[in-house]
Amino acid sequence: MSVERLLMCARRPVLSFDYDRRRACAVGTGTILDRARLPLELTTHGKSAVYAKRVDMWWRRRAIPSSRDGIRRALDLLGVRSTVDLLNRSYGLSLSDQYWVRDASDPVRWEDVNFFDNPFDEEFGRMLLTPVSSSHGFSLNVPDASTGGDLPKRWTIGPSGVRVLVKGGRTGQEPVNELIASRLARGLGIRAVEYRLGEYGNRPVSLCDEMLSRDEELIPAWQLMGSIKRDNRLSMRDQWLSDAVSLGCTRKAVSDATDDWLLVDWLVRNIDRHYNNFGLIRNVDSLEVRPAPLFDTGMSLWAGELRVDNADYRTKPFYSTYKAPTALRQLRLIADWSRYDLDVLADWPDEVAHRLTANGMLSPVRIEAIRSSLVKRVATAVTVRDETVSSNHGTTCLTIPRPTPDRSTDDLPMPSSSDAEDPFPGPALSVADDAGLR
Repeated sequence: MSVERLLMCARRPVLSFDYDRRRACAVGTGTILDRARLPLELTTHGKSAVYAKRVDMWWRRRAIPSSRDGIRRALDLLGVRSTVDLLNRSYGLSLSDQYWVRDASDPVRWEDVNFFDNPFDEEFGRMLLTPVSSSHGFSLNVPDASTGGDLPKRWTIGPSGVRVLVKGGRTGQEPVNELIASRLARGLGIRAVEYRLGEYGNRPVSLCDEMLSRDEELIPAWQLMGSIKRDNRLSMRDQWLSDAVSLGCTRKAVSDATDDWLLVDWLVRNIDRHYNNFGLIRNVDSLEVRPAPLFDTGMSLWAGELRVDNADYRTKPFYSTYKAPTALRQLRLIADWSRYDLDVLADWPDEVAHRLTANGMLSPVRIEAIRSSLVKRVATAVTVRDETVSSNHGTTCLTIPRPTPDRSTDDLPMPSSSDAEDPFPGPALSVADDAGLR
């Protein structure tokens, strides 16, 4: 039996399509009701793609990835076959955008169900973060059912009503890395998510406040770049800038934001910047666009690696298809060094060492190796800045040989299998005041 369903963007219907309840899938081709607000995942090379298979793919991508740490245990406790089945028991609402799906005959209103304004059951989220949790008597229509990424995480509501993302790690170092990176960004005058540390189930976690309002959506870079035809004359960085401008962002704003994470990623040696953890924020009413702040820097400071060294390495995202090491080459993509006062980094390696020592999870020998490596990374950043400034004034500077691209790898940016859905900033919230997080 087929029923008509509506894909909604907050209060606005954007797509009508038929849905087969027995097979739990879309059928036929949908009817576009609001092209400007259609999810970018339903557009390829500038052309809408609203046939059943594509609509189903969009829906599946909203579900928790099957690679999420601990998700199999949670599904078994619930008696649910997959994360998509879990999502099927909800409206597909999220705290990352304004999209949801309802039957055309269902009178439910956005004002009554969205998670930005309405309370939600937190028991399922607790199950995702702790091995001991009840599987009975709670709702699955929760934001945790549509939160991406491999690392364990959950949404909660703080005492003041702010939505807070609680995120764990695999090595225990990731939460403190998020704090270190956000404080580094603040010192450099870079817009970034404000992270803080907490404890949950005797494990360290990072906490950050929702950065979107009820009128905004996060558009990851891969969604935007996958919707626009690739210009092979452009580098991946320039392609990203061009696509962001085409959506309404100013080139200066997106270039500066890109420079920001290029610099921070180099300094903290982040190895996991991908097309799903940088992007744009769009107001779904006015369609105004701005760059998203810096977020998701947990895979840095040699977390989970055996050795601490400063050898060049293959980096993401702009040179992810190259076989040769490219981290230094990517640092040289920074367009405007004049925005940064690198003198503020003089004591930063010592501050990082102090923070890692206070965390108590790393040996003094490893912490010292990290500190000394960061001193060298700061010095390299200063050197590259000076060379770039000299080059822009017409003098000769050192150049890096162009690495050979690996043509066997697809250039099309797609979601990374690593942790992708990430926290959003807002007003500071005391960890001590977060009820139920300890």
